[in-house]
Amino acid sequence: MRIAVSYDEGEVSRHFGSSDRFKLYETDDKDVVDTRIIENPARGHDAVIDVLAPYSINAVISGSVCTAGARRMESMGITVYSGIKGDADGKVKELLEGKLLSDREKMSRSDISIM
Repeated sequence: MRIAVSYDEGEVSRHFGSSDRFKLYETDDKDVVDTRIIENPARGHDAVIDVLAPYSINAVISGSVCTAGARRMESMGITVYSGIKGDADGKVKELLEGKLLSDREKMSRSDISIM
């Protein structure tokens, strides 16, 4: 499984569409086997999804994801975890343990509204 986390100094960053960087996790579905941080030159959910597309992501973890972005990713087979706060590595561990729950109430209507 490949997981992308909107990332800011070790924490899950506030919003997917305006995150400056993402931490990518390669897992064997039980444990993290590799990580790397990529810079995000894009803004807005569509552009960020396009940046992440070559990495064949299976799941995204973020503080907030707009509903249009979440729908697009879900149509691509990507599971979206929104409304997540805290330590990025810890949240990935929770996901691998089946304990991470998305808060759909934390999805925003538009990337523009929070930039």
